[in-house]
Amino acid sequence: MRFFVDPRSALPIYQQLVNQIKAAAAGGLYPPGQQLPSVRELAGQLAINPNTVAKAFRILEEQGVIERRRGLGTFIAQKPAVAKDLTSLRIKLQELLVEAYHLGVGPQELRQMFETALNNWNKGKEEQRGKGN
Repeated sequence: MRFFVDPRSALPIYQQLVNQIKAAAAGGLYPPGQQLPSVRELAGQLAINPNTVAKAFRILEEQGVIERRRGLGTFIAQKPAVAKDLTSLRIKLQELLVEAYHLGVGPQELRQMFETALNNWNKGKEEQRGKGN
């Protein structure tokens, strides 16, 4: 998988990387144990400062998404982090509900959108498992 950043985005570059790596891990594109590019490699590929990549990796390590192995590199964690505090997820869900309300999306339509997205996500994970990842 190739990562990308949008320097014009309002989202900081390190957060763009965090989001992409988390999505790749959750979706099975980067299965547990998969090695990530080094900080310097990824910074070179994306033409960004290595400190930006290092910051993203620090955040991901704190969240339990990746693990660093001295002398070997950085890998997707073998066991996903168990969320003890789901506060941030609840906040994001609340923000989504508020945005849906302001866009005129009703509960039924929102439920259908969520179920479709969840089905597509599960389908993608199954396809990745079928490819041997």
